[in-house]
Amino acid sequence: MKVLAQSDGEVLRLRVNDPTPLIDIPFSGRQAEAPPELSIDLGKFPFPVEAYSGLRGLILSRPLSLDEHVYGLGEKAFDLDRRRGFFQLWNVDVGCVSRYGWYVDPMYVSVPFFMVFDAKDAVGYFVNSASRIFVDVGLFRYDRLTVFVPEESVELFVIGGPGIGDVLRRYFRLTGMPFLLPEWALGYQISRYSYYPQDRVLEVVKRHLDMGIPVSAVYLDIDYMDGYRVFTWDPQRFPRPGELAEKLHEMGVRLVTILNPVLRVDQRYPLFGEALGLLVETEKGEIYTGTMWPGKSAWIDFLKPEARRWWSDRVRDWAERWGVDGIWLDMNEPAVLGEPQRDCTIDPGALHEVGGRRVRHAEAHNYYSVFQAEATFRGLVEAGREPFVLSRAGSAGIQRYAAVWTADNAPSWDDLRLQTALVLGLSVSGVPYAGLDIGAFAGHRHYRSPHLNDLDLLVRYYQIALFFPIFRAHRAPDTPDREIYELPDRWREKVLRVVRLRYRFLPYLSALVLEAHEEGRPLLRPLAYYHQDDENVHAMYDEYYVGPYILYAPLLGREDRRPVYLPRGRWADFWSGRTYEGPIWIENADELPIYVKEGALIPLSAEGGLDFLLFGAGGRIKLRDGTVAEHRDGGLVLTSPKHINEVIRLGERVERIRVGASTDRVI
Repeated sequence: MKVLAQSDGEVLRLRVNDPTPLIDIPFSGRQAEAPPELSIDLGKFPFPVEAYSGLRGLILSRPLSLDEHVYGLGEKAFDLDRRRGFFQLWNVDVGCVSRYGWYVDPMYVSVPFFMVFDAKDAVGYFVNSASRIFVDVGLFRYDRLTVFVPEESVELFVIGGPGIGDVLRRYFRLTGMPFLLPEWALGYQISRYSYYPQDRVLEVVKRHLDMGIPVSAVYLDIDYMDGYRVFTWDPQRFPRPGELAEKLHEMGVRLVTILNPVLRVDQRYPLFGEALGLLVETEKGEIYTGTMWPGKSAWIDFLKPEARRWWSDRVRDWAERWGVDGIWLDMNEPAVLGEPQRDCTIDPGALHEVGGRRVRHAEAHNYYSVFQAEATFRGLVEAGREPFVLSRAGSAGIQRYAAVWTADNAPSWDDLRLQTALVLGLSVSGVPYAGLDIGAFAGHRHYRSPHLNDLDLLVRYYQIALFFPIFRAHRAPDTPDREIYELPDRWREKVLRVVRLRYRFLPYLSALVLEAHEEGRPLLRPLAYYHQDDENVHAMYDEYYVGPYILYAPLLGREDRRPVYLPRGRWADFWSGRTYEGPIWIENADELPIYVKEGALIPLSAEGGLDFLLFGAGGRIKLRDGTVAEHRDGGLVLTSPKHINEVIRLGERVERIRVGASTDRVI
């Protein structure tokens, strides 16, 4: 076995034997030595899991001390600190193979990246492989972290710290910076499986707007298609799709349509004929087929550049012709219906074509969705759109092209907690744009949840999602109508308060998107991101930073009060201005527990312009348009004028300075 090590001073690349990774990562560095604590061996599957006992591959292992904690690996229904867990990295349609909930593994988004940190240092590990990887974080072997890759060659990156944020930024440098999420995509998005016909879609949107409920986008699920064939419209339900988009745009609402990665095997379906030669094949060179929504289907081979080019062209034409603004990618693990014995996915022996060589699906699986997202993103760019792609599946690099959501959750108080853990876990896995199905997706037919009509739980779902990058309500067909206008006024007002507050914070969230795109900092940050040496926070997922200036501690039960931990530093209650000196445990005073860190400068939306919230001196933020705002020299200074409604100072009391003018300075 040979190991080639190169270092650029921040990242160490190890090439074990002769890897040919599917995603090429440019890297240059000087010859170096492999870390002495990292052992690399070739051998049998090292874990006591009978189903995989016949595998052989590379075994990567390092010590795991009592003082070290582990974040990452993508969408994992576990505690934020992955210690004492055993994980598979293999994207699956969870509902097809298991039952969605805590400790189900794997799920939809598998990222072969994790970081190990203690009070003083952090180091990241990125395995550039799309195979089914297994990671034991001190479960089967208490004092070791062990990774099994079922290949004889692999490319591994060891990423230096010393901070969690340092590791994340260097990971993004390798795999790509997050795309610039459009500002409209931060707004309230509505969806259902499915809204139709087209006049009903317009009616649903109009009812929201007539009640003063803002809507940024409406989604169309698979029932808009003709026989579930992608890039088609059902002629009865959507006879004039261009007119639909035009009327939505007149109301200020975007249109997002779902697409699946399959084509119906049908000689009368023109796109199937066009795509011959661009489809996944069997080992015998035949078209690989299976069951998906249209019936007998073939899967597009997104690993093949010609297939990605073809798909991009179809997306561009779709967006240009029908006024579509964004694309929602579903079933792209890729999922195959009704084959749980194969994890409901493509046969591992099916073949893709990459650069003239044939690659088994077993070695390509987890990157399939990334290549599809890339092609979709490119098609929207070529159509002149601000590209927005929402993908169910993903892996390393998905952040360059798409946001994700946590998919088919079922309503319960346990799930409420799980969603915060999932979204925060994705955020520190290099997937900064994530959300959930607000209100939960699954209905009475499959999950028989006793919480379908629990409106207190529905309110809590909106509250936990207040600062999630993607803020979208979505439900299955067998669920009650829960559009905000349908709710009794007691609960409707609580939900409306969340939605309106979301829009109040949009300038801040939009600035954080720019920071993610330019600097590689996630919007949501676990408390350990800034307090790596604080043992109280390493496993904490029920409160987190939103950017550098806000701590949010959502309520996750029926109770209106909860303990809130404020770490080191000075804090102010967003609502009352009351100040605290951390570290300290307090009890929240508002149903939306928001705390502002000293040194904050937070832009807020206001009628006709912006408000700025200040707490202490030294705050700085770059707005979405590039304007930099700073709190210095005793006042607020901007690099270009903005219409400022008022400046709000938190401290011993809340002080409001009325401005009401366009200016670049407020003293």
